[in-house]
Amino acid sequence: MEKLNQLLFELASPDRTKILFQLQKEPLKLSHISRKLDLTVTETTRHLKRLTDVKLIIKNAKGLFEVTQYGELALSLLSPLDFLTNHQNYFLEYDVSPLPSEFISRIGELKNGELGTDILSNLEYTENQLRKAEKFIWIQTNQVMQNMISIVYEKIKKPFDFRFISPQEIIPPDNEAPIPTSMPNSEKRTLPKVEVIIIVTDKAAGFCLPQKNGQIDYRNMHGQDESFKKWCKDLFIHYWNNAKPVLPR
Repeated sequence: MEKLNQLLFELASPDRTKILFQLQKEPLKLSHISRKLDLTVTETTRHLKRLTDVKLIIKNAKGLFEVTQYGELALSLLSPLDFLTNHQNYFLEYDVSPLPSEFISRIGELKNGELGTDILSNLEYTENQLRKAEKFIWIQTNQVMQNMISIVYEKIKKPFDFRFISPQEIIPPDNEAPIPTSMPNSEKRTLPKVEVIIIVTDKAAGFCLPQKNGQIDYRNMHGQDESFKKWCKDLFIHYWNNAKPVLPR
């Protein structure tokens, strides 16, 4: 643990992390680093020595400081921690245990997402994103959201990929179902229990985790950048591959 503690100590300095992220963009001379980050030459020299000592940076043949491969890996691990600390209160209240461990380790991919705390605004945002979808809508939910079904019906009249995962107990007969299993361009599957709500389209994605008591209150994380969407899409596919197809009756 000694080396780990030393690494964490060096990364705990705001000035040293600023230097690392600056050098990640481009190799620089000492004077350029000092000027860009508004540090004295003495301060910059001291920080560069410490970063060099722990192998996070090196001075190349041109006299420029640059991040080592080890340093790049260390910086990549800061992203999940940055995301976690920025949403500390959320993760104190909401339960990540239903997520497969793979997705917890990839949580840094959500860094450009937004936390929606107002439930009505979240529902409105979700409806707007469903309307904007052009290629697919994938939904995993613990209950049928009637206000969104009409949007889905309009989409699946044309070539479109609609997938729906729900708990087995909320699937009614086809003649009573909001989304019949025989509807073209749609497929339904069920899980014994749905603990995480996921909505993914080709335009955006979002998810809701349960609270510590198991209830879902529709506060959500949502985003439109590719990393965020991929995380949500991969999570949906994980559940989809483990869900049981609902066959037409």
